[in-house]
Amino acid sequence: MANQVYKEVQSYRGTWVLYLIILIELTTIILLLTLYLQAEDKTEMGFALTVIAGTMALIFLFIFNLKLETRIDQNGISFKYFPFIGSWRKYPKESIKTVTVINYSPVIDFGGWGIKGNKTTKAYSILGDQGLLFDVGEKKKIMIGTMKAKELEEYLSSWKEE
Repeated sequence: MANQVYKEVQSYRGTWVLYLIILIELTTIILLLTLYLQAEDKTEMGFALTVIAGTMALIFLFIFNLKLETRIDQNGISFKYFPFIGSWRKYPKESIKTVTVINYSPVIDFGGWGIKGNKTTKAYSILGDQGLLFDVGEKKKIMIGTMKAKELEEYLSSWKEE
């Protein structure tokens, strides 16, 4: 397994979350356009429509560009969560005490998806209920969400032995 690398990239692109946001935003814009066409003062309503549509577009672009990247190689575990963590956070293999793939409840265990945490664990997730949990000492654990739990478990079984 020497020089093998596990990589995973997660985002909201192509998920039900993004489609739900599109559906809500399109419905809102249709409603606002209807109100605009019926308004007497089209200038004021046009400005309001522009501000709301612009804000919705920015939110959509923000969610569309969220990305969690995970990389595990012979040196250790690295991840970044764009745009919040732009550069790789690296944890050398020697500093990792334990590493396991877990099932968890995002809402109950961490308060939802995203960058969350509790007293002992910092969680980074996009969607799903499976993750890579590793202990880096000093009562500090890190959980990185995964959508490829089986593939990750297979990789880790040989990675730990190296």
